[in-house]
Amino acid sequence: MEVAFSSLAYPELDLAGVVGRVKSFGYDALELRVADDGKHIRPSYPLSVNDSETLKSVRVVDLAAYARFSSDQAQNDKAQRLVGTLSQIASDLGARAVRVYVADVNEGAAKALDASAKIADRYDVKIMVETHDPVLSRLHNLQAFLQKSQKAWVLYDPANMIYAGERHEKVFPFIKDRIAHVHLKDFVFSGEKRVFCRPGIGVVPIKDIVKDLKESGYKGALSVEWERLWNPEMEPADGVLPDYLKYLRSLLQEVGWSGTRDYKRRDIQRF
Repeated sequence: MEVAFSSLAYPELDLAGVVGRVKSFGYDALELRVADDGKHIRPSYPLSVNDSETLKSVRVVDLAAYARFSSDQAQNDKAQRLVGTLSQIASDLGARAVRVYVADVNEGAAKALDASAKIADRYDVKIMVETHDPVLSRLHNLQAFLQKSQKAWVLYDPANMIYAGERHEKVFPFIKDRIAHVHLKDFVFSGEKRVFCRPGIGVVPIKDIVKDLKESGYKGALSVEWERLWNPEMEPADGVLPDYLKYLRSLLQEVGWSGTRDYKRRDIQRF
């Protein structure tokens, strides 16, 4: 079981700085955000020589990207081109999946995503939709989309769904066989807002989630998503990510799921 963190945690660092944190903290892997703003790499293929060299020293478990599928054909065409580029990047880095978004739960979005996923298949890369606001954080929307799409995998972010009013124990049975990646973060409510916090003190049942993933045969990674890029008021990641790693490693040992899997290239297509 690999424990990773998202580069969203470090808007103030360059790519080398983020990679250095993976190694110095003892994380197994990195979830790498890929966006036009260049934090921390842009969706351009091939990667620069400097970026490629920097990333050689760390395992990249997946790419968090911003292709968006909807009922708009022009947007879907753009997303499909982007998925092609991202799939090549992911393949070169040994990453097994690419995160995309869904703006509409309809046949058009599902068909466009499935067409893009066929492109990604050429590179042994999976396309996964995140359980994210405002659409797929709701279970009925997620179910509806997965019934229409034959190729979409799920990036399960239980904190997003809990904030939207869902419960892990209700959501998990419907999606457990299609989960490719998991975001973990804890939060408490402050009025109607959520405030992210250290693990184990908020409303997200992380222990139950980890136990259910183990029992379901999940073979992806657990990725800590400390979203400081979007919430600069959050505590700096240097003070939080070591705590999350310690907490998760202890939890993995407690549920009998300790150890780090050594993923080989031939394993990438298997979740």
